[in-house]
Amino acid sequence: MENFWGLLGPEFLQNTRRTRTLGLGASVRRFNDLAVPGLGGVWYGKQLLLATLGVAVAEAARSQGVKVQNIEVANAIEALACWLAFKSNDWSADSRLRGNTKLRGKDDFSFRRVRQQNFYVTQPMRMATVQALPTLGFVESDSARFNTFCCAEGGSNFIEQATRNYSPYKRSVIGHLTKWVLGESDKLENSLPLIQALSPLDSLSEDAIRLLRERLIQGGSESREDKKRRGNALAWVESLRKNRPDRLTWAQRPQEISEDHWHDLQAGALFFEAREAAIATLDAAEVHIGNQGAGQFLSLKHQVPDSLAQSLEKLKSAAKQYLAFKHMDEEANKFCRECVNTDSSSVLRTLVDRDGHVLRLVGDEIKPGPAFRGSIMQVDADDEGQEMPQTGGIPLPEGISYRVRNLYFLNLDMHGELNGWLNQGAGEGKV
Repeated sequence: MENFWGLLGPEFLQNTRRTRTLGLGASVRRFNDLAVPGLGGVWYGKQLLLATLGVAVAEAARSQGVKVQNIEVANAIEALACWLAFKSNDWSADSRLRGNTKLRGKDDFSFRRVRQQNFYVTQPMRMATVQALPTLGFVESDSARFNTFCCAEGGSNFIEQATRNYSPYKRSVIGHLTKWVLGESDKLENSLPLIQALSPLDSLSEDAIRLLRERLIQGGSESREDKKRRGNALAWVESLRKNRPDRLTWAQRPQEISEDHWHDLQAGALFFEAREAAIATLDAAEVHIGNQGAGQFLSLKHQVPDSLAQSLEKLKSAAKQYLAFKHMDEEANKFCRECVNTDSSSVLRTLVDRDGHVLRLVGDEIKPGPAFRGSIMQVDADDEGQEMPQTGGIPLPEGISYRVRNLYFLNLDMHGELNGWLNQGAGEGKV
């Protein structure tokens, strides 16, 4: 039976939007894949290593007769890695770590305990790697399900390059973690080699980085165009790292990016703006209903409340801009056509019908849905539901796909500059 711990579809809007996808998930994925094909939510190298280790160690444990699944082993290794990192940095918050609250105070790190579903966070970083691992040739699979992944030669080479300098308790990293999964060893926290090999705060080795960079450019069995786009995007963010421009606008197409690629990037930005405006409108409706006291609802038979008027105008304006750009995405076009309706009540009706989770439509009334709060809580997260560091210092055109920002971070990591970027104050050393 499939273990569903931490399973969400790619680019689900979980943390910030309570799964408010509005039926636009396919368009979101399409525009992000047009921006940087195959990257998923990866933004630093250790994410890929920990997930690949999870697959390899699960295979090794199964070969010795233990029934384990890729997901539970990968999640457990990630939990262990974050626990070791938190213990090494006195439990200081860091964007590369998860589980500060969940892991604090826990001392039983036997695999039997760590594999339990409530031990670690519900959205591990592993989720962000599901697309990237097969795309980059680290795993093989006929399915997008993590539990079906098998470690490929590229993944084995990646693990070898990343861990060969570390011998926890005179074992290989895979060997030691396999013994941990088998219940044959509980030696964990006092091993500096194990901490250095696993901790998300420690960068990959130079050899592993060299292999990762080659995989980003060469890719796997994807189209030539996808490989070219990702390689061009990598060249662009490297140019930004070197030249450090103050600001970029959509009027400035970089020489590394083709006209078609730039058109798709800009169309995606306009679509994302319209989607965000739609969510902001639903948020405004939620707050309005939440302020009504008993018998909470919003009637569509009457004039739209003034508190929603500004959000609706921003939505209509954003949708018009997207439609004027004339992109080929059919679902995005349909959505934006719905949003430019001159009748604001009809726009609200359509949005709530697309939502149905936070708000629901009952006849001509908008009422609270199962995820209704009546107030808004924002978390800085990407479309994979992964919390992100502050990104205001990155010189990218407004609204561009989060994957370009992620690639910028990943490139910093491959140059050994991510720690400095994350740990310096705003404006100090950030580009």
